[in-house]
Amino acid sequence: MTEEAGPSAARRRRRKRAVWIAVVLAFAGTAGAVTFTRLVSAPASSAPPVAPPATTQVTRTTLTDRIKVDGDLGTGTPVAVTGRRPGTLTRLPAAGEQLERGKVLYEVNAVEVPVFFGGTPLYREMRNGVPDGDDVKMLQENLLALGYSELGAASGKFGPRTAAAVKRWQKSLKAEQTGVVQPGDVIVVAGPVRVHAVTAQPGAPAEGPLLTVTGLDRLVSVELTEAQRRLARVDAKVKVYLPGGKDTPGTVREVAVKTVEDKSKPVATVTLDDAAPAEPGRVTVEFDGEKRENVLAVPVQALLAVREGGYAVEVVEGGKSRYLAVRTGMFAGGMVEITGDGLTEGMTVVTTS
Repeated sequence: MTEEAGPSAARRRRRKRAVWIAVVLAFAGTAGAVTFTRLVSAPASSAPPVAPPATTQVTRTTLTDRIKVDGDLGTGTPVAVTGRRPGTLTRLPAAGEQLERGKVLYEVNAVEVPVFFGGTPLYREMRNGVPDGDDVKMLQENLLALGYSELGAASGKFGPRTAAAVKRWQKSLKAEQTGVVQPGDVIVVAGPVRVHAVTAQPGAPAEGPLLTVTGLDRLVSVELTEAQRRLARVDAKVKVYLPGGKDTPGTVREVAVKTVEDKSKPVATVTLDDAAPAEPGRVTVEFDGEKRENVLAVPVQALLAVREGGYAVEVVEGGKSRYLAVRTGMFAGGMVEITGDGLTEGMTVVTTS
């Protein structure tokens, strides 16, 4: 059972104008009773006029627990490019240069070394009659993508038609038209790349480490605690807050344990869904956690702490207020899930200012 009080007295209590409230909760089964005792230290007539209290409604909604973790926006870990063609470096790219399939990465003895896409590096000499293999298929796929359709299909078998396509391709590179492909004739990467840094100099030997590249995708690297790791699920959608205050959607690509400052930590890699350029720097990533659907909730400011433990809300009905014991659930985004006997959607409750 609840004891009703006038709204003016409730307003005086909420504004702490010499009013003290003792709240005693007594629960029998699932029923709760809230009793209030007011001790007023000054006559009511001496209290100045008080504005009506702020109110809100109990809503039925979905609450989602979210965390924000700082991360670094870049283009991923640089990968070293090692030259394998004998000779002298005659041209190198500039840092920041972007390369698609077939574009020239550098030159050796004035002969161009282009970029091919694939997952199988060139590890042997390829010529007419060489045993079938994935490296042959990779070569054929790239030649077809560059328009050398005379080879037919990417079968993985190096025959006369593939040799003819190779010769025409070599002519475009101003290389000797042998129909034979050596391991150092191309650089195989997974996809389009950006030159990160150049470590070699023109005039130096072309064999050995030359430069580093990264992918074109903007990637966010986020160090997590073990407790946060459960929120970073692969393919999960996140929100990334960029330098300058803008936000953009992202997707968790990978979660792996990596060594950071000699310690093993979970690290999430997030890709930006928006293709628009974003400046590298420190960012914040918002991960969604536990979700509670179809629950009753109010702003946290509507909760009244009970001296003996627990919470209540002040319900306003027909110009009068009463106090209803509630149990709290999830807190998220300034809202709190509540349950209690007699609690219904649409109830008007008082909030603190």
